[in-house]
Amino acid sequence: MQGYFGRRSKTWLAFGPAAFSLILATGAVAQDRGQVSAVHRQVSAAEAGVAKAISAKDSNTLSRIGNDLGKIIEAALQRRENGGEVTSCDMAAHSLAFAAVTSADGLISKGEARKLLMQDAISAASDFQKDMQACDKQAGKATGSHTSVGKALRAL
Repeated sequence: MQGYFGRRSKTWLAFGPAAFSLILATGAVAQDRGQVSAVHRQVSAAEAGVAKAISAKDSNTLSRIGNDLGKIIEAALQRRENGGEVTSCDMAAHSLAFAAVTSADGLISKGEARKLLMQDAISAASDFQKDMQACDKQAGKATGSHTSVGKALRAL
């Protein structure tokens, strides 16, 4: 009887941190919808700008957009350090910023370095597509395809 009680206590001890994590995660889902919607709008606008800049081979605009998205990323990191959660929209901003900055570097590079940077940018664009679809759901928006950046990169 004593052994059974001991195992049961360990189970409840293991359940405690899991329950606490669930409560924190639930609080993150209930995060201010206005903030998530604002980030969604910024990232959507940046997506259009990145696709247009890639098509125009404008590395300066790509770098500027990457820096602008950096503000969203910094805010997400600060929230995480304070015990908050990083949203799907924050992750989409990160993926898009990486794609923008990497493609900007690729546009000014030559040879093998250019090829590797563009492959990294295409990979980041694929990650962005997945992150942005999750962001659409989190922001309560209709899920789009978000393939414009990847298509623009492949067209180069």
